[in-house]
Amino acid sequence: MSIENVYNDVISCSKCGFCQPTCPTFVVSGKEHQVARGRHQLVRGIIENKIELTRDTKEMIFECLMCNACYSNCFPSVKTDHVIAHARHEYIKKYGQPALQKYIFKHLLRHPKELANLLKLVSVGKNSGLSKIVQVFRVLGWFGRNLANAEQLLEKIPFKNLRERMGAKNITVPNARGKIAYFSGCGINYAQPDIGEASIKVMQNFGYDVEILDNVCCGLPAYAYGDLDSVQWFAEKNIEILEKTDADVIISDCGSCSSFIKSYAEITENSGLKKRAEKVAAKFKDMTNWINENINDVEFPTNGRMIKMTYHDPCHLVHHLKERKAPRNILQTLSHVDFIEMDKADMCCGGAGSYNIAHPEMSFEILDIKMDNVKATEADVLVTACPACVMQLAFGTRKNKMPVQVKHISQVVAEKFK
Repeated sequence: MSIENVYNDVISCSKCGFCQPTCPTFVVSGKEHQVARGRHQLVRGIIENKIELTRDTKEMIFECLMCNACYSNCFPSVKTDHVIAHARHEYIKKYGQPALQKYIFKHLLRHPKELANLLKLVSVGKNSGLSKIVQVFRVLGWFGRNLANAEQLLEKIPFKNLRERMGAKNITVPNARGKIAYFSGCGINYAQPDIGEASIKVMQNFGYDVEILDNVCCGLPAYAYGDLDSVQWFAEKNIEILEKTDADVIISDCGSCSSFIKSYAEITENSGLKKRAEKVAAKFKDMTNWINENINDVEFPTNGRMIKMTYHDPCHLVHHLKERKAPRNILQTLSHVDFIEMDKADMCCGGAGSYNIAHPEMSFEILDIKMDNVKATEADVLVTACPACVMQLAFGTRKNKMPVQVKHISQVVAEKFK
């Protein structure tokens, strides 16, 4: 995979500047190299041998959130995340991959049982307050110097992951309407299993049998750091797993996983894998989309008190999958929900996977903007559809001492069945 592969993308950039008001890093910094058109011209210069790829250019390449908000406002439709991923791949080819990243992408995320056992040790250290244990194992962050920032993002780390909590791989209901294969992303399986339990509860209450897949990481973290070779491994492994299920539909409750899996066909150069990826993508849905399609077939209890809710759009859901209406329709359909639209709801919260660990200062400045917009709604509950966003937003409410609960949309729907 070569950086030359994105040459047609970068020369398509018209340098119009419409990416500026939508780019979180530019909004915070005001610097031209922190916006899509600036990054496109940098990569173009590297490909044309007019600019040397040096360590001094690393910040410009690696501080992009890859949120693709620019893509939503780009007339030539340049996919900046695709450009940046290849630029980062070129960088690690030249300067090498950090040892910790290499260990995580090429070993730990490929062996879920080993990761689960390691996280149990981290859980004991984190939950008991012995943070030094967490620092020693270096699991919460991929950059040792920022582990203190990583540790504060999560209040607790569950000792048992979602698959361990559920026990059985197949969950059945009487007179099932169909069968769902559930793809549990790393963030939900290991860090936020409560969300996964809520999603499975929703599927059951909607009348479906659920198969919990033994999938591995979707590969997005590796893609975000330019490890495109590992991305191919994750894609091939997951496609093999997803092809085997006899479920009617495959669902993930992580907008990032949903988006990335549906993009497997675009990111692979293997023609055979591309065709298989397209078939898998046709069967794959995000949880918000699936709930919205089925919500009118379910009767919800009408008791309860009116609660003000607002919604934050996860970047991969709104800018990559273009799903904006479904989550809003769900919240407006539920009884006793007073939905309040938030200003700039589709602007990144600064989480972006592990971006808040790698670039805490930029991340938290972006988060502050989001928190100001949340405050303006006076909502009781802040809803989203991505575990990384839940983590980042919950940290923001704690940091700002805001009396706002942060919930995944599956949790909001599941609570209606209590």
